[in-house]
Amino acid sequence: MTLPALSTRPLEWVRIATAAVLLCVYGLLGADYLLLYGPEGWLDVETARAMDPSPWVQSLLFHVQTDTQAWAFLAVFLLADLALLVGWRTAWVKWLVLLGQVSLVHRNPAIQYGVDNILSSLLVLLCLAPVGRDWSLDRVRELRRLKLAQGLAAWSPASASPWATVVTGLVQLQMAVFFFWSGAEKLRGDTWWEGIALWRALVNHEFTPATLSLFAHQFWLVNVLTYATIGLELAFAFLVWGRRTRPWLLGGAVALHLGIAVFMGLWAFSAAMIAGHLAFVRPEWLDRLAAWWRMRTGDIEMIYDGNCRFCVRSMAWFLAFDFGRQVSVRDFRRDPSPVVSDEEMERALHAVVPGRAPLPGFDAYRYTVARVPGLWWMVPLFYVPLFSRLVGRPLYLWIARNRGTIATCAVPGDKGSA
Repeated sequence: MTLPALSTRPLEWVRIATAAVLLCVYGLLGADYLLLYGPEGWLDVETARAMDPSPWVQSLLFHVQTDTQAWAFLAVFLLADLALLVGWRTAWVKWLVLLGQVSLVHRNPAIQYGVDNILSSLLVLLCLAPVGRDWSLDRVRELRRLKLAQGLAAWSPASASPWATVVTGLVQLQMAVFFFWSGAEKLRGDTWWEGIALWRALVNHEFTPATLSLFAHQFWLVNVLTYATIGLELAFAFLVWGRRTRPWLLGGAVALHLGIAVFMGLWAFSAAMIAGHLAFVRPEWLDRLAAWWRMRTGDIEMIYDGNCRFCVRSMAWFLAFDFGRQVSVRDFRRDPSPVVSDEEMERALHAVVPGRAPLPGFDAYRYTVARVPGLWWMVPLFYVPLFSRLVGRPLYLWIARNRGTIATCAVPGDKGSA
């Protein structure tokens, strides 16, 4: 039997979310990092080894002897995790993140809890997955090379493979087992049968205090939410596979973990569980979302100077982030625009959008980055008032005027747009 080729996009969102959780969990430790994982921390290496003497339990931090080395380890781990988040050299950097995560967990098993197991399991599966092929800098580099070689309109379809089908199924199965096991364990506790377990959790001093007046005055909500939690966790493993039931079960799971984050303060655990549940997002849902977004934002046509090598190379980078293909391009040298004159194009690049006048230069980029999700990281560069007025716009005008000295143009002496 041949497995169908599934898009890697759901796994890419699992990658991004998992890396973001790791970055927050370890990046926000601050001075507590040395206390928990340093060579002079409250759990020495010998004790950590003795807690699980198996030869398979290893950690790079077992060999760290100074605080400087410990900080260097954390810096490398966070940089690797950031690379995983943005999808840079994903094929090998994901293994580096897994090695760092396992080293941290084994260095201090006394503080290990559910979130560590979830993150480690997700990383193992991501290491086996063909990730980094969509919504990543690796994808940007691939598209840029293609556009420079075949033209700015060139495109290659996003990755899909049978192996992505296998790994996506494994992540889904893992999350379903987590939920079912959690629900089954709850059935062993009297407070869950009595409908008061939620109240016990909310008043537990170990968790972040929450506003309890609503639940205290409407205690029936505690009973309903307690039984609903068990019902959701037990039903999830069986009903999440159905086409019609999946959206409801997935929405309920996300709502449950948002509630855990808000009322119990277990934000890392909740975020890790939500990251795993992203594997249940169907690729066609993402396609419909992208189609709705394109319809909402409208068509965008960027008109550029195809005789300017600097313009072409800059536009190739810019368009490589347009994963949804929202922007079309026109070389005014070979295909003049009916709405923007050649004289205007000699001065600046233009964006043509329905229902408004063509936008020149800086304003063309400014309009586009706010409407193309892959370019949202550039929004501060174009929308922070002080920066855009004092730096962004003058910088663009300077490049437009001096691009002939910045890079060699195909037509000597051409003063076309940038």
